[in-house]
Formats: sequence, structure tokens, C-alpha cells
Amino acid sequence: MIRVLIVDDHPVVRDGMASMLGAGGGFDVRCASGGEEALSFCRVEGVPDVVVMDVKMPDMDGFTTVERIRRYFPDVKVLLLSGMPLKTDEERAREMKICGYLPKSVPWRRLVTAIEDISAGGTDFIGEAYVEEKGALSDREMEVLKWMAQGKIREEIAIIMGISVETVKTHARSIMRKLDSVNNASSVARAYELGILRA
Repeated sequence: MIRVLIVDDHPVVRDGMASMLGAGGGFDVRCASGGEEALSFCRVEGVPDVVVMDVKMPDMDGFTTVERIRRYFPDVKVLLLSGMPLKTDEERAREMKICGYLPKSVPWRRLVTAIEDISAGGTDFIGEAYVEEKGALSDREMEVLKWMAQGKIREEIAIIMGISVETVKTHARSIMRKLDSVNNASSVARAYELGILRA
């Protein structure tokens, strides 16, 4: 039985992953909603065989959480999952000797295999299909996206940000291109799916 701790601040993702792993057999699955809870779990329950952790979380990101846990448990085995996988993050994971880095969109069988391999002392990294660093949203695009998520129309966003409506349109088009979406609503939905926006 492989002991797994799933660390993700999105309940749907966290609980869904736990349910699927639990149903498959061979896994004793526990969950934590963030870095502090993960650290507390390890102190009280002991280090699991594999920690499956979201990279982007509001209280502590995945990298910081790994550093904190390693202060007490240096041999912890971690598989990082990212909604928006970046090559620079994968390189950082390798430098930190984290055991794996995969996108959240990875096929289910691949995820299970990665957990099994890491538990046995192996590693598993994405190797391809990164979102290029240039594809990451700029600060201004993030600001526009956040206002979109609050239901603001482009004229309202322009007034709030002190920019022209045309500039808002330009940012919106860039956001759609980078997130592979077709309109503002789908951009917001995609951003939540990738973990770029948080509820």
C-alpha cells in the first residue's frame, strides 16, 4: 500500500484525485488544502511515501512547501503538478531534487505510474508540452483577467485601469491566444482550470 498525501487548495481537484486513487486500490490517500496543512500532517502522521502537490497555492507555493517540509523530513518524495507547466519551473524542480513535475492535464494512467515509480525511488518529469515562458500572462494581462473574472465589461475595465478600450481589447486578445480560449468567459474559465485565478 502506497501512502499518498494530495496537497491542493481546489477541493474539486483534491477530492477528485483522492477518490480516483482510492478507487484503484493500492493507495492509502490523505489530503491537505495547502502548505501549512501538509507540513502539519507530516509532523503528526509521518511522511507519506509520495506527496502529490500543486505548484500554485495561496498560502505557500509548492516549492516553498517542499523547502519547509524538508527542514524536518529531508527525504520526502514529492511530485509537483502544474496547471500551467513552465520549463523554468521544471528546471527549478530538478535543481531542488524534487522527484517529479507533471501537468495537471497528464493522462490518469501516467499519474498513477508516476506515483508508483517515485515511491520506488524513481523520477518522472514532463519532458515536453511546456507553456513557453513568453506565453505566461503579463502583469497587465493578469489585471485585465481579474477584472473580467469579476464580470466587468471592457469599458469598465478601461476606466478602472486608466487605459483605453482598445488597449483592453488588445490585452483580451492576447489572453485568449495564450490560454487557447475563444472569448472573455472562456478565458476566465480556462484561467481557473489552470490555477492562474483562484476562487
